[in-house]
Amino acid sequence: MKFSCTQENLNRGLGLVSHVTAKNVNLPILHNVLVQAKENGIELAATNLEIGIRVRMRGKVDEQGSFTVPAQVFSSYVGLVSADKVDVTREDDGIHIHAGNQNTKIKGEEATEFPLIPEIERNNPIRISAKELKEALAQTLVAVSHDDSRPELTGVFLVIEGQTVTFAATDSYRLAERTLTVAQEAQNRSVIVPGVALHELVRVLSDNVDMEVKMYFSDSQIMFETEDVEITSRLIEGNFPDYKQIIPTEERTKVVLDKDELVKAVKSASLFSKSGIHDVNLQFSPDKQGVTLTTVNNQVGENVSRVNAEITGDSNDAIFNYRYLLDGVQQIPTQQIAIYLIDSMSPGVLRPYGGSIADAYIYIIMPIKQ
Repeated sequence: MKFSCTQENLNRGLGLVSHVTAKNVNLPILHNVLVQAKENGIELAATNLEIGIRVRMRGKVDEQGSFTVPAQVFSSYVGLVSADKVDVTREDDGIHIHAGNQNTKIKGEEATEFPLIPEIERNNPIRISAKELKEALAQTLVAVSHDDSRPELTGVFLVIEGQTVTFAATDSYRLAERTLTVAQEAQNRSVIVPGVALHELVRVLSDNVDMEVKMYFSDSQIMFETEDVEITSRLIEGNFPDYKQIIPTEERTKVVLDKDELVKAVKSASLFSKSGIHDVNLQFSPDKQGVTLTTVNNQVGENVSRVNAEITGDSNDAIFNYRYLLDGVQQIPTQQIAIYLIDSMSPGVLRPYGGSIADAYIYIIMPIKQ
């Protein structure tokens, strides 16, 4: 194996794959990155047996071959190289790296020891704008559970119906749902994709409006493919809860207010919330056309702040976990936010206000019951 490429490309590729490598005592090979010099370019791959990632890079291949080396060492070293060009050659039990005035050898293991990343047939891909997909994932991943006792809640529920792709997540305290429209009709299906895999995908995706992501499925795996990166993940077995039934279909109070003003007020209130409860009391007054936020902590003090708002319907109040409230507010892309309430015991609903996304995203937060 012998190839050369730019330090920038190699550094980026290693940064993407090394994030997936696992600290597995029983299978030390999972610490390694698989380096392959192929006829059509260079490929880096890593896996933790749950997620696999491949990155294709341009470069000059003089001799085809493959080898594995510790990902963190290789990535850290290349990140420190100041030369523009890096030459890599297989040498007995390692690879030799020549870059500028530096010559380094990193020991590794044969590629035959590296676990296979599952292959998925590339038929009938679902094509989604990378920018839209990245936004949709960020908006739903905030509600993914980190409690492994209910594995189905540690992923995002992905539902495909015709030209609509829906992403939903809940940790039982809040729920986030985002819908996207794709150009082509696709086979109807519903799967649960691990949140950790989607976090890796968000890291890979750029905001380039022209970039496209292709989705492929098998019975137990999903693959996301961009121009130079593939991420393959197992799917989570189990049944996602029927979350539609908890989405309120009516409201007694509708509130429209400025996103930035609400974020500042909630952050100020959070300084005085009760430790471990993270409570903030919101009072919605149509007469005063404002929202009053109150927090009291006997050890720290108390805070009262007011945000101007356009309120229709009844006076109302609710106590929310300020962290969950902030998560939802900060993911709404419009400058104005709509909040819908029934009463202090029912879920609150947050939506974007205005623009084409108004009906495409919903964030529901359960109240803290007194």
